[in-house]
Amino acid sequence: MSLTSYDPSLLQKASSDPPKLVPFSAIESALSTLLSTLDGVNAMFASQQKAFEQSTLISRRNGVSSTLPIQTAGQPPQPSLRAGVGAQVCIKTGYTKNGEKMVSKVAAGGGDDTRNTGVVFVFDQHTLRLNTILCDEGILTEVRTAAACAYASKFLLGRRTEEITKVGIVGGGVQACWQLRLLRAGVLPDLCRTAVIKTRSKKSAEDFMQRMKSSSYAPDREWQFEHFESVNDGGEAFHKCQLIHTLTPSREPVLSNHDVCIPSKMHEFLHITAVGADSPGKYELDPDLIREANALVCDSIPQSKERGEFQSENSSGKLKELGSLTKCPHESTKPYFSIFDSSGLALQDVEMANLVSKSL
Repeated sequence: MSLTSYDPSLLQKASSDPPKLVPFSAIESALSTLLSTLDGVNAMFASQQKAFEQSTLISRRNGVSSTLPIQTAGQPPQPSLRAGVGAQVCIKTGYTKNGEKMVSKVAAGGGDDTRNTGVVFVFDQHTLRLNTILCDEGILTEVRTAAACAYASKFLLGRRTEEITKVGIVGGGVQACWQLRLLRAGVLPDLCRTAVIKTRSKKSAEDFMQRMKSSSYAPDREWQFEHFESVNDGGEAFHKCQLIHTLTPSREPVLSNHDVCIPSKMHEFLHITAVGADSPGKYELDPDLIREANALVCDSIPQSKERGEFQSENSSGKLKELGSLTKCPHESTKPYFSIFDSSGLALQDVEMANLVSKSL
């Protein structure tokens, strides 16, 4: 007797074609291969450019792509999880009209005593069946976030990337490591290997620096680090940094006008990529700093205003989506100060899953 005698194909499908379970070791190996060459890094950047372009308001209105509402557990207005008040589990799902796959990604982190974790489910658009389970423990989210942000900084700065001499990093977690890796691999000139680090304390900054210096991944050990010293304490803050990435889950400003050198001369420039805000109430940049910028860019306008860096700013007329700019030249000879907000796109997960799957 079978409980599914009404449809004998159920047992046949489940037995003959179960989802492919991809272990973490295979995913890490595929990522190592991509990172080992400039072609591989450029492939990562190209995948994220495609995601940006498919996620614009125009693309969604034209039915080119679909991203489902983001679900976030553990953060306001939802009750906290038992892992801690900072813990969250985020679910993003997306697909493109003519694509082969639909991807649903679960990423979790921020707990008191937990590390980042996650899994990526890849469905077949034709059969609707679960095709692949990528047991990535959240690393694909880390890498696609860093790749997307590095690509955004590279695109918005254009040729000025060649003039960068020092990078500013706010945050000392896993994402700080991956941001520096992707910036080094595909954005910065060879002579730029100095980063100013700002975290919640000197000790946490020093811990991050030591982890990088003792890393088994050789490129991590190339960096020279400096502690952030505020202007009020007689330091230079980020005044000599032309590129700054902020990577914290903060709900108050971690970067203000006093921390940076606002461009005022023809040869000066500054770009900030803000990564941390990904749920309502989170933000990293002082509103006065945002108002100083010549250009405000984000991955998705509705998402950025709901849960990203620009949720509290009246910047509708000034705010542009990166995917709408990528086919236009972006060079300027005027004093230039740009800010990019990354709140994270479901189609970035789709494209990263597609790219990694080809290497498995």
